[in-house]
Amino acid sequence: MKEVKKEVEEPKVETPEDLEDNNEEVEKMLKKIVEEKGSENLGELKKELNTWLEEQKELMEKKAGLYAPEVKDKRAETNNKFKATCLALVSKDDTLMKDMTTDADGSPYAGYTVDSELSAEIRHLITEYGVARREMSSIPLTKGEYKPNTLVTDVSTFWVDEGGAIKSTHVVLGQESLKLKKLGAIVALTSELIEDGEVDLFGFIAQRLAEGFAKAEDEAFFTGTGSEDANNGGFTGILNDTNANIYTMSDCSIKNIDADDLIGMIDITPSDAKKNGKFLMHRTLNSLLRKLKTTDGIYVWQSPTLGGPATAWGYPIINPEAFPSTDDDDDNTPFVLFGDLRKACILGYKGGIKADMFDAGSVRNVADNADLNLITTDRKAMRWIERVGYTTVLPKAVTVLKTAETSE
Repeated sequence: MKEVKKEVEEPKVETPEDLEDNNEEVEKMLKKIVEEKGSENLGELKKELNTWLEEQKELMEKKAGLYAPEVKDKRAETNNKFKATCLALVSKDDTLMKDMTTDADGSPYAGYTVDSELSAEIRHLITEYGVARREMSSIPLTKGEYKPNTLVTDVSTFWVDEGGAIKSTHVVLGQESLKLKKLGAIVALTSELIEDGEVDLFGFIAQRLAEGFAKAEDEAFFTGTGSEDANNGGFTGILNDTNANIYTMSDCSIKNIDADDLIGMIDITPSDAKKNGKFLMHRTLNSLLRKLKTTDGIYVWQSPTLGGPATAWGYPIINPEAFPSTDDDDDNTPFVLFGDLRKACILGYKGGIKADMFDAGSVRNVADNADLNLITTDRKAMRWIERVGYTTVLPKAVTVLKTAETSE
């Protein structure tokens, strides 16, 4: 355990300069050994020594070049901090953990918030891959529920004749409820993966978690079907929100979308929501839109410009992977969204991503048919959790395009 503590206290970031200094120190040490042994077979020993040194330099240079120059040093530093955090958790070094992290609940070993640099990079990747988190209004919360106010009934004004009575009016406010729910994953890794300096453990886990969490958020907040949908946290996605504007095609097939369908969506969307309006649809619809044109021969689709996305009728197009694709072709299917998601929806989250480390006990395997014993398989498990939720506050700020029901 002392060796673990020493490694944690002095995390080492290897840079090309460090590797070169190490080579010089090793060379001096080995040459001294040769000199102390005398001149017998000195030429052969020097030849072998030089060959060995060249091989070591080549290996170290390869290791130093694992990452692009602009991110190599930062990645190496973050990777070492992450491994130091894991080792501190394993050795239960409470003092070091307080220096490196923040105690989430105030109780010993109940869980720690991951080092801020790790949490920041994972959060960045989620923003990069998660359309819901990027396009909806995103706010941090201090508790598990948020109740935003919404305008249900607006004021009314009246023309009044001379001496006539002025009618009264009032504003009716409503409240929507945004409840945070838990999204989590357990990653079990062998001790060799954690200890091996050649493995970019941070990059591997950060990318996997970012993509997994982003996919889960998008599927729940766009295509969730309600309280009975356990796979999506019980959320009703904006595509299935019956309070949004609905434009129904005359055809029951996604593949028969036409230019007039998109115009119809734009027309029934309130003008205030058109200012920052965007089309959201699966990327498989792009090929269909490229062929659409008006009777005057004007194409609906405009190719991406330098620094800008493709557009349809002048509005940007976004392609969330969670949206129905042309392979999901069916009647009565919502599959395109238009409007201002920042006005329509709020995505809330509490804190960053929380991590716990375990080196004993068991976890369920991916196939969900057996338990994985951490002790007998020499593994360590990392449990990652975030609390996140969403709600619609102005559903009329978006319009949903859906296919028609099958004709009887």
